[in-house]
Amino acid sequence: MPEVNLDTDAYREEYMTLSAYLTQVRGLIDDQEGLPGWVVCELANVNWNRGHCYLELVETSPDGAVVAKARGTIWSYRAMALSRAFEDSCASPLRKGIKVMLYVQSQLSELYGFSLNVLDLDPSYTLGDLEAKKQATLKRLAEEDLLERNKELEVPTLPFRIAIVSAEGAAGFGDFMKHLSDSGVDFVTELFSALMQGEGAPESIAAAFGQIEERSGEFDAVAFIRGGGSNLDLACFDDYLIARSIAMCSLPVISGIGHERDNHVCDEVASVRVKTPTGAADFIIGKFADAYASLQEVSGRLFAGVEDALASLEDDLERLSSSFSSSLRNYTEVRAEKLSNLHFRLEQAALGNIDERLHYLDKVFTLLRGADPSRILERGYGIVIASGQKVTDISTISDGVRLTIMMKDGKVSLTASDVVIEKKTEQ
Repeated sequence: MPEVNLDTDAYREEYMTLSAYLTQVRGLIDDQEGLPGWVVCELANVNWNRGHCYLELVETSPDGAVVAKARGTIWSYRAMALSRAFEDSCASPLRKGIKVMLYVQSQLSELYGFSLNVLDLDPSYTLGDLEAKKQATLKRLAEEDLLERNKELEVPTLPFRIAIVSAEGAAGFGDFMKHLSDSGVDFVTELFSALMQGEGAPESIAAAFGQIEERSGEFDAVAFIRGGGSNLDLACFDDYLIARSIAMCSLPVISGIGHERDNHVCDEVASVRVKTPTGAADFIIGKFADAYASLQEVSGRLFAGVEDALASLEDDLERLSSSFSSSLRNYTEVRAEKLSNLHFRLEQAALGNIDERLHYLDKVFTLLRGADPSRILERGYGIVIASGQKVTDISTISDGVRLTIMMKDGKVSLTASDVVIEKKTEQ
């Protein structure tokens, strides 16, 4: 910059008006055709008015300080097309807080100041930025040995007491609660409400996990649930603060976030990852179904044991009777009194043995009455029978198989169609 002598009268005479000066600067910008180029920035604000899209663009340093700021405009003749292209790629409209790559031209107005005319945008940059943040979070968690911490916690066999982190009134939360209610199991649940999208979501979710941790002895597991949404809506679930809250939780966390296609960092660190909120409910209910199946297996073994014991008693009695009759025929009259005494002792021994076995059977039948499947059916469960056999493996069900579902008030028969088998993941 050339040196200027502020003390000379000539300098004072070479002034110009502000508008003249800005016109001169605008001319320089126009000579360069607006200095077109691609720029990367963050959307600090987005406003629509009469078809025009007005943007506030900022650049921040790693510590969050704003280092540059400008106004941007997408004029109506291209605003809808660019907005629609972005939403088709990112499944979300342009909105505050996201990073974008814009093709811009500079423009200067003597009255309205400097701004950028947005001519194009690249949605792939925004998606790439989200993926880069996700990979950075995974790397940091791995370096801190947090990826497997919560996975090492096993969900109890019968998780009755469930802490829930979700948004009160959200559809996913409602679906989760309805599934639990319809199961017939008397679950104890408590919602720790949190923001599940947007700028404040990580801090809100971390606070909810903190509240649960203070009362961890009151629960068996945590259900972390949210229904589906756009990539940008769900981007917060790749946030380090949320992932660390899950990893550090002293209770096993069941993560049911988004749709089947979604996979987030919070899924990677949770003890159990399911596809949706209803999938989380199905997993919990399935733990009880597994316990019921084990009870049925024990009941079957008890019945078989009782039948074997009765058969053994009958064989013992038959052998005793045969031996006793044969001995009577061969004994002489001289030994009649001894035989009579022997007969009495044998009778007492047999009766004592029978009393013991009958006492054992009474205990067995008492246990069996407690494990009566009809009592389980009264609680809302059902027994599925395919081709005359009880179903214990979902792989036996396929299209065309005739099914019978037995419930407390009767049974229903149907033919399976459009069967989709989703086996649980081994923990």
